[in-house]
Amino acid sequence: MSLIAIAQAAEMMEKKQAVLTEADREFVCQFAFATGDKELTDKLIDELCGKEADRDRIFQKYSTVKGFQPDWVRTVENLLVALEMYRLQEQKAVQTISEILAAYGVDITVDELKEMPPEQVREHFEKQAMKR
Repeated sequence: MSLIAIAQAAEMMEKKQAVLTEADREFVCQFAFATGDKELTDKLIDELCGKEADRDRIFQKYSTVKGFQPDWVRTVENLLVALEMYRLQEQKAVQTISEILAAYGVDITVDELKEMPPEQVREHFEKQAMKR
């Protein structure tokens, strides 16, 4: 994976005066970045420039090379990572809230805190405050 490969791919498309759609150009750049292979990138550009090029077949063919992943797969992976990071942040926040409430004498578990709506937590806090 190399940013230089993207520049080289753009240069190759320019030299060949390739008439490609924006989607084609993006695919070529992604392929060049993922593989770093000049020769294969050059072949890809040539195939896309063909008069009767079947773009879907070409995209599929080159997507399988060296584990190349389509953009949507990377997007899904990025979303999964983000969701996991948010889940961990939520877990830390709930744990912190539970510790703060425990410091004020409110006995509530992390699991109860996750399940309760904020109004019930407030009521639970007020009930225990009145008991003192």
